[in-house]
Amino acid sequence: MYLHAGGNVIERKKDIIGIFDIDNMNTEKTMKNFLRKAEKKGETCIAGDGLPKSFILVKGKKGEKVIFSTLASQILVKRGEIAIN
Repeated sequence: MYLHAGGNVIERKKDIIGIFDIDNMNTEKTMKNFLRKAEKKGETCIAGDGLPKSFILVKGKKGEKVIFSTLASQILVKRGEIAIN
């Protein structure tokens, strides 16, 4: 099964490590550092136009990547649940 992250980005559900709300992560110093490092390494992409509301951590062939999504984390989680059924 797949999860549509927004825009033209689709990921396999089995590769998704987690879905996170950006507003809740902005205060976490560790998470900020992680996201900065991922961006410097080129391991990020943006799904959709506009300001991101969430991000998805995905395991890839060469390590993890971060997908910033304009969709809220709750919407992404519900999309994942519907795809399971």
